[in-house]
Amino acid sequence: MTWRKLSICMMVKDEEKNLKRCLESLKPILKGDEVELIVVDTGSKDRTVEIAKQYTNNIFYKPWNYNFSEMRNYTISLAKGEWIFILDADEELEDAKIILKEIEMAEKEGANAINIAVKNLVEENNKQNFVFGFSPRLFRNGFIKYEGAVHNQPIFRPPIYNSKIVIYHYGYIMNDTKLMEYKYKRTVSLLKKELEKDPLNIYYRYQLGVSYSMYGKIREAIEEFGKVYNLLKMENSEIKKGLVVVYGLYANNLLLLGLFDKALEVAEEGLNFNDEYIDLYYIAGLSLYAMGRRQEALVYFKKYMDLFKKVDQIKLLYDARVVFYNISNSYFDNVNAMVVQYLLDINNFLEAKVHIEQFKDNKLKLQYSTLLHIKEKNFNELFDFYSSCNQEDKEKVSEFIEKYITYFKFDEDERLEIYKKFSESNDVYGKYCCIITKKEKVESAILNIFDSNVFELLPSFYTKVLFRVAEKKEFLLETLKKIDVMVLRAKTAEALAAKFIDFEDVIQLLEVMKKEKADIDISARYIALALLVLLNFPRQSDERLYEIFLNYTENGILLISRLYKSEEIEEKYRYFLSEEEKYFALMYMIYLSLQEKRMDKSIKYLREAISTMPKLVKHLKRFSKDILGVDV
Repeated sequence: MTWRKLSICMMVKDEEKNLKRCLESLKPILKGDEVELIVVDTGSKDRTVEIAKQYTNNIFYKPWNYNFSEMRNYTISLAKGEWIFILDADEELEDAKIILKEIEMAEKEGANAINIAVKNLVEENNKQNFVFGFSPRLFRNGFIKYEGAVHNQPIFRPPIYNSKIVIYHYGYIMNDTKLMEYKYKRTVSLLKKELEKDPLNIYYRYQLGVSYSMYGKIREAIEEFGKVYNLLKMENSEIKKGLVVVYGLYANNLLLLGLFDKALEVAEEGLNFNDEYIDLYYIAGLSLYAMGRRQEALVYFKKYMDLFKKVDQIKLLYDARVVFYNISNSYFDNVNAMVVQYLLDINNFLEAKVHIEQFKDNKLKLQYSTLLHIKEKNFNELFDFYSSCNQEDKEKVSEFIEKYITYFKFDEDERLEIYKKFSESNDVYGKYCCIITKKEKVESAILNIFDSNVFELLPSFYTKVLFRVAEKKEFLLETLKKIDVMVLRAKTAEALAAKFIDFEDVIQLLEVMKKEKADIDISARYIALALLVLLNFPRQSDERLYEIFLNYTENGILLISRLYKSEEIEEKYRYFLSEEEKYFALMYMIYLSLQEKRMDKSIKYLREAISTMPKLVKHLKRFSKDILGVDV
C-alpha cells in the first residue's frame, strides 16, 4: 500500500456547478505524493465524474442509499493516508498550502482531530458575509467514523487542535431555487422519518427547525425550535450551555416574525446559560431597538461590539456544536450604525465620533461622518473633512451632503452657506456648487460638467443643474443632447427616488422639450423622461398626464417612422427587442389603420398596445374613446 500523509475524502452527486471550484482550491497540495484525493460518486447524471477525473484517478462508484454516514464511512475506508480530510463539493479551501503545516502542529500537540473554520457564505461573490462555525474535519486514520442518517456526525477520539484552516461553504446560497427546494425536501423528509422513530431527539428536532428557517418557513421553524426549547428545560445547565445555539435560532426566528418581547426573553435566558454567545447580544439589542427601547438596546449592542473585537479569544467559538450567525463585519457595522444613529439623535456628538471611526465599511464611515457634521451644522469642519478625502470618496461624500440637505429640509440660507463654502473646491462638486449659487457664469460651469463625459459616473443629484437653466431654452436643449438617452432616464429616476428633484421639475423640462418634435435627439430624450412621469407620477388623476401621454406617443411614433419603413414596422414589430419600441410601432399602425378606415385593425392593434404596455392602460382607454370612439 502506497504511503500518504493525507487522504482527502469526498462523496459527490450532480455537483458539476461546484466541483471544479472546490478541486481548483486543492491543486497546490495535489502535486506531490503526500496527498491523495478520493472521490466517490453516488449516481451523478451530469459532468461531475468528468470534472473529477481531471484532478484524480481515485474515482469510485457507490449507489446512494439515503444514509449520509454510511456513504461517508465508505469514502474513509478507501483512504491510505495517516490523516483523513472530509470535504464536500460545495466547499472551497481559502489556502490549501497551510493544511500540511497545520497537521504537523496538531501532531506536536498530540491531537487526533483538527478543527477547521467554516464560513458559510450568504452571497456567492461576497466572502465577507457569512455564517461561521468551527467543524472537526481532519482526523487520524483509524480514529474516525460517522453516525446519523441525515446530519452525519463524526465520532472521534480527542484531543482536538484548533487550526487556522478556513473553508468557504457555498451550500447556503439561495441562487439556485430548484436545487435548494430539492435539498430542503430531501432533508426535511429524512429528518421527519428519524423523528418518527425518536420524537424526543433534540438534535434532529433542532436540525428540522434549521431547515425550515433556511427555506424561509419561519412559523414552522419557530414551532420546531419551541419544541427543542421546551425539551431543553428538562436538561441540566451544562447541556443548555452547550446547546446555546438553540436559544439563538429560536430568538432570531421570533424576531423575524416581529415577536420582539418573546425574542428578548429567549435571548436573555440563553445568555444566562452562556454569556459568550455573541449572537444573543445582537438579537436582544435588535428586539429592544425594534420596540423603541433604544437606550436599553445600547447596553446589548455595546456588549456585542466588545465581544466582536476579541472574538478569537472566545472559547465558545471553537465549539463545533455552535454556529455564529452574526459575527461578520456587516453585522458589526449594522450594530454600530444603530448606536451612532441613536447618539446623533440625542446630540451626543463626542461619543458618536468615537463609534464612527469603528466602522469596517469605508462608505458607512463616510456617510456617518458627513451626517455628524451636518447635524452639528459645522459646515467648515464638513468642508475640511471633504477636502481630506480622495476623489472617489469625495463623490460619495458629496452625494451624502445632498441627501441630508434634502432630508433635513435646510432653509435657503443654510443651503447657500454650504454651497458657498463648497464652491471653493476645485473639482466637479465645486463647479456644481458654483452653479447652485450662481457664483460664476452658469452656462460655462454646466458645460464643464457635461462636456467632460463624466456625467454618467456622477451621483444623480447633478441632474438638478438642468433645472437651473430651464428658462434658457436653446442652451438647455443643446445640453440635453450631450447626455446619452438611457443615462438621462436612469439618472433622473435616481434623482427622483432620492428626492433631489421632484416630478414638477421633470414636467417643467418636458414643457420646454415638447415643441421640438422635428429634432430627433430631443424627441428621444422627451420619450425617456415622459415615461418616468407616466409610470411614477404620484397624482395619476392629474390632467397633465394625458397630455404628456399623447406627446410621448406622438414622439415615439415619429421616432419609429424615421427608423423603419412602414412595411418593415408591420412585418417586424413583434420581434422588436424593446417593449417600448413595439408599443410605438403598434400606435403607428393604429393611425395607419385609421387612415385606411380599418377600425377592426385599429382596435386589434390597440389591444396589443395595452398588452405590451399595461401600465399605460388608463391613458390608452381614454385614447380609445377620444380617437377611436370605442371602449376597449
